[in-house]
Amino acid sequence: MEYSSVSIAGKRRHNEDSCLASQIKDGLLMAVADGIGGHAAGDVASRIAIDTLRSEFTKNYRAGMSAAEIEKLLRNSFAMADENVSTMAVGDRAGMGTTLVAAFVRDLEVFIANTGDSRAYLFNGMLKQITVDHSLVQELVEKGAIDPEKRRTHPMKNVITRSIGGDFSVDLYHIGINSGEVLLLSSDGLHDYIEDDVISKGLNSEETANGTARLLVKSAMPVSEDNISVVVLKR
Repeated sequence: MEYSSVSIAGKRRHNEDSCLASQIKDGLLMAVADGIGGHAAGDVASRIAIDTLRSEFTKNYRAGMSAAEIEKLLRNSFAMADENVSTMAVGDRAGMGTTLVAAFVRDLEVFIANTGDSRAYLFNGMLKQITVDHSLVQELVEKGAIDPEKRRTHPMKNVITRSIGGDFSVDLYHIGINSGEVLLLSSDGLHDYIEDDVISKGLNSEETANGTARLLVKSAMPVSEDNISVVVLKR
């Protein structure tokens, strides 16, 4: 099992994304956060969320915890991140928030939590989006108001409906991962700008985890108008 994270400002002046890929006892904790609120706010919010998640798992995770206990820890960590970001959202930082998608990988299990429109994907020869965006465009897709193919070009594609530090809720997922499969976490600077077949091609490469992460970022750079962040795990 190998893993890597890459985060760049892209065409923007500042990078408001934050990433995490860290061993926690017998598991691996991965996360991507995409800050909201502009420089000196969005980057602060994303860093607080990542730091809180890491801290809560470092303090409270025990090797051998049950699936239910891990899911509870993820939920509590997200709630603590929301509380910490909200507490710091004063003065020039009023209104700041962040997306947060996290995955805890242990053996052949993956526990995923998500708030906002950063995403988790599993690639096993085919690309499968695990998380469901908390976004206005996703709501329009679910209502049948727009075709799913239109979401990347919709003028409201950046409007999220849930966030850490804003209208908060968290979705949980529990999936399996097998040898040869790839787990990807990404900010919308990647998946809102390149097609699924391009992402699949990158994840299907013979590169290392770091090489794959860099290949995905390189593919998005010419077209993305946002910060670009990815965390890749190759099982």
